[in-house]
Amino acid sequence: MSEIRVSQSLEDGESIALKEDGKHVLLCKIAGKYHAVSDICSHARVLLSKGRLRGKTVTCPLHGARFDVTTGKCLGGPAFLDIESYPVREDGDELIIATDG
Repeated sequence: MSEIRVSQSLEDGESIALKEDGKHVLLCKIAGKYHAVSDICSHARVLLSKGRLRGKTVTCPLHGARFDVTTGKCLGGPAFLDIESYPVREDGDELIIATDG
């Protein structure tokens, strides 16, 4: 089982970029709950963490594609493919992101 362990807590509306074993993950805290999605735009293959997070929507910094960070769903072009979403669970002071689907 592949997973990323994080001991950092976030404030609501914050996000951090993580990279482990070549996998780029964007961890966000929205309305008190942690969500993790791929940090790579499905359109231009750039880091979404360099873009803007507003509410539960992250906007790609290159062409403006938008994704829901709670589901990975593509919300607006030029991208049309969703990004991967990963389950996050809390274990004491640590967050565990399961990255193997």
